[in-house]
Amino acid sequence: MTFPLRRVAASLAWLAAGVLFVTATLAPSGADAQSATIKRAAPPSKAHSKSTIRTPSSWVANPAVNGKDSYLVLDATSGRELASNQPDELRHPASLTKLMTIYLTFSALDSGRLSLGDALPVSLNALNAPPTKMGLTPGGTVNVRDAAMALVTRSANDAAIVLAEALGGDESTFAVLMTQKARQLGMSSTVYRNASGLPHRDQVTTARDMARLAYALMRDFPHYYAVFSVHSYPYRGRILENHNRMLTTYEGADGLKTGYTVASGFNLVMSAVRDNRRLIGVVMGGDSAWQRDRMMADLMDYGFMTAQSMRLSPWTSIRKPPSARYTAINFDPSLIVPETTPRLAVARVEPQVAAPPPVQAPPTEQRVAGPAVPPPAQGSAAPSGLPIGTWVIQVGSFNDSQAAQLALERASSALPDTMRSSAAATVDEIQMANKTFHRARLTNLSQGQAVDGCKQLEKRKIYCSAIQVTAWNTPGAR
Repeated sequence: MTFPLRRVAASLAWLAAGVLFVTATLAPSGADAQSATIKRAAPPSKAHSKSTIRTPSSWVANPAVNGKDSYLVLDATSGRELASNQPDELRHPASLTKLMTIYLTFSALDSGRLSLGDALPVSLNALNAPPTKMGLTPGGTVNVRDAAMALVTRSANDAAIVLAEALGGDESTFAVLMTQKARQLGMSSTVYRNASGLPHRDQVTTARDMARLAYALMRDFPHYYAVFSVHSYPYRGRILENHNRMLTTYEGADGLKTGYTVASGFNLVMSAVRDNRRLIGVVMGGDSAWQRDRMMADLMDYGFMTAQSMRLSPWTSIRKPPSARYTAINFDPSLIVPETTPRLAVARVEPQVAAPPPVQAPPTEQRVAGPAVPPPAQGSAAPSGLPIGTWVIQVGSFNDSQAAQLALERASSALPDTMRSSAAATVDEIQMANKTFHRARLTNLSQGQAVDGCKQLEKRKIYCSAIQVTAWNTPGAR
């Protein structure tokens, strides 16, 4: 009996020695153990946790983007800033990028470069795009209407690439067009590298630039803006749900777009109307979709309260421009879209018109009460679409369209209600000295309204001219 007990004791001794050896070998040094203890004991600060970007190893951070958080709330009528935090700091847009993709798509629809029924080819690049996707068929096509609505609701990356390739030939070329348009809209800090918002270290924007883009979509395409409030869109037996939950949770919300990547956080560009006032809000870098939406709701509530206390001018719906080829109702999935042969955004060729004879010393615009030019021929029209001989109030010419629009809104709000209800605001592009200017005018006025209205504006220290439309004061004539 003694021999087995000794044998067991010896075995236990050897086992204990082995455990001690393994423990000594694997245990960290004193310094490492202390470091590990400190790391476990000290929780990360809130600021550090929000700025840390956990991204794939292939991601190389852009040193100019020093955080995620940013927000801005503006009054859409006056452009007045109501709340902000780092609105001009560079941030990654994520799928907010698609707002510019849809802007250029709307522009192509109105110019005739695209039609809603055009069948666009699905490339391998589009097919291999990371989610989210609308689910395209390999080697197939998708019409413009479905692609545009998948962009708005599902935030489909494959749809963004299809549209980019249709309008730019390839996505990188289209990104150059996007950046060029951003500059034209006054988005001075925005750079695009793709059409979808998928991660790219050099694709950057600011909250202020996103607010400018949101306003440009309302101003330039009021006939399409309603598509941003669509809750869902059916496509091949699937329902593409809108990611923007604020459409159902915030009173008065009617657009625009959400976005998310690891590097950007949760983003949202939104607009809402309450008590005849419209606000535009941008929140970037949210910790979660819920936290982002809650923050946006609080900011918008504060913005509406502030706008009311400041007695800012009410929002006036922007009229459909003459260039509109469709309206939002044409995006209704229940309507049949006629199919056309696939094409890659070929510009529409206008019929050739004989050039008019040269004119010597065209008369200048005059601020007078009497006719500035002889009565025009019956039925003649200026290139801008305004009948020759009609009267307008010209507020001025500006380097960018947003400044022109803001000047129009300021002038319109200063006019009497009776005149404001009949006046139409227009911004024309004109070429002078190899430069593009944006001319702001109030149209649909009689001679007396134009002259009297301009006098009232000048009393408010708003420079203007009451002029009669001629062949020489229309876009492209100089």
